[in-house]
This record gives sequence, structure tokens and C-alpha cells, in this order.
Amino acid sequence: MDSYENEASKFAAQRTKLKNICEAHDLTYTFIKNSYPIKLIIRPIKGVGEQMSMLETASEDSYISPDAYLLFTMKDGVLVYRMSKTFTIEDALFGKIKNIFKNMHSYYCQFFFRELIESGRLNAIGGKMPEIPETEAKEPDLPPEAEPLEEVDAEELDDAEEPAADELTKATEIARQNGGVTQAMLEQQMGVTAEKAIALLDDMESAGVIEFSNGHYTIAAADSEEE
Repeated sequence: MDSYENEASKFAAQRTKLKNICEAHDLTYTFIKNSYPIKLIIRPIKGVGEQMSMLETASEDSYISPDAYLLFTMKDGVLVYRMSKTFTIEDALFGKIKNIFKNMHSYYCQFFFRELIESGRLNAIGGKMPEIPETEAKEPDLPPEAEPLEEVDAEELDDAEEPAADELTKATEIARQNGGVTQAMLEQQMGVTAEKAIALLDDMESAGVIEFSNGHYTIAAADSEEE
């Protein structure tokens, strides 16, 4: 499989993962890729009664309206989001969707650029590669309609959450012993935070140890064969 197919297949895998997560939590998604910036919109399918499994403890006056939404976008190199006041979601689920969007955005941009250049479509319409002038760099302003996702830089946050090698080894052992793994299982058996558990799940999935299907992480077929 060449890198071109790899970019497309990796995007498709992330899209399937997002679809499974949304189906498991009564959500829908829309990935808007035909305008700038690329956007991901998450909406609830049903009302608050059917979503309590994925919601944080709600106050008596909280309500998930039919038009509630969560929007992610990447503009000027900054990951931002906007959430309607009537949309409530667990931090762990929010983190999973955030990471999937980052991956989908990256893989699609790579796929789009290579497709545009290698297919000759840019030359066919008389287009030219854009040039970035050599001027003094300026920090981009955040779009007025969006908020920063985190108080710290997203890359610094990712580095801080990256699991140590021994933690990843222990998490892998837990997954293999149980034929699969959950975020709660890692938190309980390893005493780690929700953020660290999510990072461990992502690393094990990237390493081919586990795979996400029908809302669950199970041992990947390739990993089972190696054992």
C-alpha cells in the first residue's frame, strides 16, 4: 500500500471510529470538507433522557435541546471549538472526539494536497502553488466566533499526556489478559487519570494492539496472531 492509499485509508479508519462512537452515544456527526476551515459538527439524536449515559451529572434545570451542537474546527493552525449552552458532554468523550477530529483533519489535508498535485488538476485549471511571503511572523488571531480549546498550547498538552513506555507496556498487558480494554479498566488498574487512559488507548490502537469496533476496544486480529 503506497502512502497515497495510506492517507485515504487512515482517514476512513478515523471516520469509522467516529461513526461508532456517535452511534454508541446517540450522536450524529457532519464532517464539512468543501469549505475553509474544515469543520466537524456533533449533534444529539435524542433528548436528554436517552443521553444520560454520556452526559455529566446534570442539574435540575439542564436541558439538551434538539438544536444543541458541538463544533470543532482548525483555523490558522489552532484547534478551536464552539459548544451551544444546551450541549453537555463528558470530558473523556469530548477528548476522544477532539483527537479523532485532529486526525481526520490531518489525513484529509494530506490526501487532498497529494490528489490535487499528482492528478494534475491544479495545472488543468491554470492554478499555481501559493507562495508564503517572507515577512515577520505574527501570531494569528483566533476567529471571533470560537474559543481556544485549552488554556495551554494543544501540542504542549498532547506532549504532557503522552504515556511513558512502562505505562504503555502495562496497559498492553491488561488489554491482552482481558481480550480487550476500557478507559475505566485502565483508570482502576493503573491508577491513571481519564486523560492518561485516553492517551494509552490511542497509543495501543496506533500500535495495532487493539481496535475499536461497535463502541468497544478489542484485541486486534494482527496482535492475536502474533501471540
